[in-house]
Amino acid sequence: MRTHRIVQAAALIAIVALAACGHGAQSVSPSELAGSPDTYDGQDVTVSGTVKNPGTRQTRRGTATTYQLCDNACINVIQFGGNPVSGGASSTVSGRFRASFGRRRTIANVLIVGGREASHE
Repeated sequence: MRTHRIVQAAALIAIVALAACGHGAQSVSPSELAGSPDTYDGQDVTVSGTVKNPGTRQTRRGTATTYQLCDNACINVIQFGGNPVSGGASSTVSGRFRASFGRRRTIANVLIVGGREASHE
């Protein structure tokens, strides 16, 4: 009986440890994404860089903040909800990366933050 409880406790600790580590988003630089977009297409990633050209636009999903996130190269970010960003600021965001995005006008190397694209459902 005691051994059974020890095994249960160990299993519970392992499950909690795995949940704490996260299982989706890997950290990637803007240069890595821009250099190998097909490698990361459709994957959840976390990206850090410097914000350039922030703006907002109204979409069917609501207001979106658009900007570039850069290191030696830049990717495009479309962010639904979240905090406002300022040009020149450092930022780290997580979302779903798309090698190309859009129906009417296609944009290359886009990170979708928030909204349906970034959800895990």
